[in-house]
Amino acid sequence: MDKTTKGAWLLAQSKSLDAMTGAGAARLENISYAGRIGRLYNLLRRNRANEPNPTIEPAMVRRICQLNNIDRPSRETGLKVLKDAGRIDVAKNEAVSVLGATSRAVLEVTAEIFADANPTLDEETVLELSERVAEKPVERREAAEFVGDLCKISSSRASALIDLCKSTAIVDEATDRDRAILFNSNTFRDGQYARKAHLMLDALNSTDRARLSEVQDKLRCKGMLSDEDVRKILGDDLYKRLISVGLFDRIEVSNPTEAVGYITSPNDFQKYGRPFEEDPIDDAKALLASMTYGRTRSHEYRGRITLPAALLRALIAGREVGGESGVRAIGEDYKELEARQVVKVTPRPRNPDRYTFHLLKKDVGELALTIVRGGAAAQEAMLLDGSAATAFKGPHKVRTEVREKNSISDKRFVAEALDRLRSGG
Repeated sequence: MDKTTKGAWLLAQSKSLDAMTGAGAARLENISYAGRIGRLYNLLRRNRANEPNPTIEPAMVRRICQLNNIDRPSRETGLKVLKDAGRIDVAKNEAVSVLGATSRAVLEVTAEIFADANPTLDEETVLELSERVAEKPVERREAAEFVGDLCKISSSRASALIDLCKSTAIVDEATDRDRAILFNSNTFRDGQYARKAHLMLDALNSTDRARLSEVQDKLRCKGMLSDEDVRKILGDDLYKRLISVGLFDRIEVSNPTEAVGYITSPNDFQKYGRPFEEDPIDDAKALLASMTYGRTRSHEYRGRITLPAALLRALIAGREVGGESGVRAIGEDYKELEARQVVKVTPRPRNPDRYTFHLLKKDVGELALTIVRGGAAAQEAMLLDGSAATAFKGPHKVRTEVREKNSISDKRFVAEALDRLRSGG
């Protein structure tokens, strides 16, 4: 497994391990350790035009960590590791200079930190199992044999390791009667989306096949669709099942009064690169979510996005957006992006309720532009009620929540669909 792929898995899996404690967490502690430092590096990194090595003041470093639930020991350890690796400089006053970092650098340094931590064979096996399951779903029996052979451990220990992966959401298991199949959130992100989607179509009756084809055609034209529009086309049952199996990504944006989502294809970033490795922590999806809200639901008196592609191009070029007088909506709609350190929001000196902003991560903007460019923007997604968008929920968490509510027939559909993918038809 190359560094970029391994780094992407570490970033994704460390998030799943954040809530874990006890023996299970200890068994995978190096995955958590490396992934958390990689996520800190991603928060600190800047990738702007004409600013190769930006400096972040100590108070801002602490604020960034507080907004992202990084405690002081984790912050201090992470900064030391990144400094020793030559990725950042830390001044005597604790200001941090980030040395020309891109998303690929984040993946590489995360993999290097993991290697330097002397990972166990169990931890290496978890990464290999994740990659294998992403290529195609795997029967649990076959997965246990794979883990046992790789780790040279008994079948009972191999089964316990798979159970640990399930309990931490590193892998999912679909069961139906005597059949158990493992899969994960990246089953449709491996460059084989068209072939796998075709297998899904073949498994449906003619009515459901026509509904699915209609949604796919609309996604190809528009890039994103309102969650409710997709649900109306597919019907509740088919909608839940296709989200559960991972054929579509549902991304959720929320404010204090409601949470509303929209649908994208896991294949959307394929024209840019392997989507799992290009946006492993959903920064580009979060940017698109906020812009979609600004395009479709923000009232004109607050400030409405009318040309999303032009806005992204301005941000990528390094320009400050918001005009001389600033825009009220900027201070309200980009709080999640500020926490992620994707953008920096600045109040206007003479108008404290109006703001401008600029992009901190050029590569995230470029990735988002691949969806917006050429009419593939979420121009018709209906998000929220006009209130400020304040939070974002990525596709993995949403899909997990949908699966928890699946009926017996939903579970059977998911298991049969995954078995079809596993066997190739």
